[in-house]
Amino acid sequence: MGVKVVYLSNHRLALLAVVFILLSFSAIAQDVFRFGSKVEPHDIDESKALSLFYVDPEFAFYDGNSRGLFEPGDPVYIHINPNEPVVNENDVRLTPFGSFPAGSQVNMGDPDLGYPLSHFGNSGSPSAEVRYFDVNGSNGYSLDDPVYLNLNPGTVTSGDIRLTSYMGYEAGSRVRDSDLDSSKPTTILPGKLAFYNANGNINDGGWAIYDAGDGIYLATQYPFSTVTINDIRISI
Repeated sequence: MGVKVVYLSNHRLALLAVVFILLSFSAIAQDVFRFGSKVEPHDIDESKALSLFYVDPEFAFYDGNSRGLFEPGDPVYIHINPNEPVVNENDVRLTPFGSFPAGSQVNMGDPDLGYPLSHFGNSGSPSAEVRYFDVNGSNGYSLDDPVYLNLNPGTVTSGDIRLTSYMGYEAGSRVRDSDLDSSKPTTILPGKLAFYNANGNINDGGWAIYDAGDGIYLATQYPFSTVTINDIRISI
């Protein structure tokens, strides 16, 4: 029995090439925009405009055991409206919650929508600062330095939340005592939470409106109005 050879027309070959390019671009874009990734030179979002929040968001947690303390299993959020003490629509999960990954926005109908939130630093809960471990001892924040929501400012300790990956530990994971980065010294990371206003909508006062689909960045270079190298993508 002979071997059947299938020849593709130039048109079909061109179409396959386009499909391959689009799929490759999609894979690259997903990798670039993953939660906890840092902006590198020539990334597709470098130099895009950022908007500041009308009211600065805060880091807050859901006290699952209602004991008034932050515990390892308590989910943590970027809480967009600190004046409302519950999980709001479009808050961002810094840790996984059920099937929802770290970096996901809270949507209508999600089970954690409306959960009561507690503040770090209140009622015996630890404080929470964004800090980094200076891996190379360069005395400055760089692309190689992992970043944490540091609950014992000054040292990486159990329960800290990684805002970037490090040594195989994923962004959004919690530090354990046995982890390689446990006990590493940390330095405060001057920065500000800002967002990319994807649809360009503004309110009557001229402030950009943060809503579904807007990506949040931890902007690291003043005046925090542009996506720059070393900024951290803090939502997906």
